[in-house]
Amino acid sequence: MKINNLNVEEPVRHRNIVPPEENLLGFYLGAEDVHALGRLRSRWNLVTHEDTIKRALEERYSLKGFTLTLTKTGRHVNQGTIWLEKDVRKKVIQEASKEGVSVADYVRGILYSLDQKLMLEAIAERERQAKIKHDNRVLSFRTFVQPEIREKLYKRYGRLSDCDLMAALQQDAMEWLTTDLK
Repeated sequence: MKINNLNVEEPVRHRNIVPPEENLLGFYLGAEDVHALGRLRSRWNLVTHEDTIKRALEERYSLKGFTLTLTKTGRHVNQGTIWLEKDVRKKVIQEASKEGVSVADYVRGILYSLDQKLMLEAIAERERQAKIKHDNRVLSFRTFVQPEIREKLYKRYGRLSDCDLMAALQQDAMEWLTTDLK
């Protein structure tokens, strides 16, 4: 009798298993680091945290001139492991040893510092936009016009209603400003 057992698993032919010491980089994140990672992820509009960490490691060179800031020491209970190319992993390890910190602290510092840098840039941009908006605002105010000045305005512009008189004054003021500024 011949038995055809379909429950037997076929050997997996294409499984990419690389030992952890080859391409994996493990680290632990604290609560502030996780929040910074989430803010970077939403700011860059990326799908996974792994993509965000990889992009942060690519952008680490933009932190030149900035101080690498580590979050407050506390419980770093959120374990992270990222799959990096061998040369990138080696560079990150070399840079961490050059700075005199562990690789996990270096990655945490990059994440937190990039988040802080981008946040400061966003604040500066908002302030710049607010300044532009403030400088280009329309000034309108009501004022009391003394009877002598009102009579002089009536002589110059004729007997107009208050709204028409104000429009004529604005027109003259704009012409005066544009010719004076040129």
